[in-house]
Amino acid sequence: MFSNPRNSRKRIRLARAVYREGYAFLITIGTADRHPWFGLHPKLTERATKILIELARARETSLYAWSFMSDHVHLLIQDDDVVEFVRLFKGTVVPEARSIESVRGLWQRSFHDHALRKDEDLRETAVYVWSNAVEAQLAEEAWHYPWAGSLVWPDWRELLRDGLF
Repeated sequence: MFSNPRNSRKRIRLARAVYREGYAFLITIGTADRHPWFGLHPKLTERATKILIELARARETSLYAWSFMSDHVHLLIQDDDVVEFVRLFKGTVVPEARSIESVRGLWQRSFHDHALRKDEDLRETAVYVWSNAVEAQLAEEAWHYPWAGSLVWPDWRELLRDGLF
């Protein structure tokens, strides 16, 4: 008898209720096959950023920080249903990518998440998100990177630059 690989996959999601308990989550969403969609297509990155902002505002999501890297996206969010937020975000960006390359998939199947614990500082985690562009040598300073931001701290660039964050 053969086993179905779909049934034998390791469960990677927390119980759905955990995503609704008010935690802030650090989310990483990778592109399919690590294809550098956002590095190759700045118009896609611009559109995906607008979609992210519109979705967060519509859902009243706390969007503490985001950063689009070449082949993945980092988000620091707090939402009533994090899984649904990610599903909506990914699904809304897909048609934009298909208009560029119709046969290549945009997203990996799932996403990585980390619920911030009480001892983890929200601001330090946001700085981590914004600093990814520096680590990847996409910007000399985090506040110069155009594909990062925050709705909670709209002046994050100045605060970070001035050492006040």
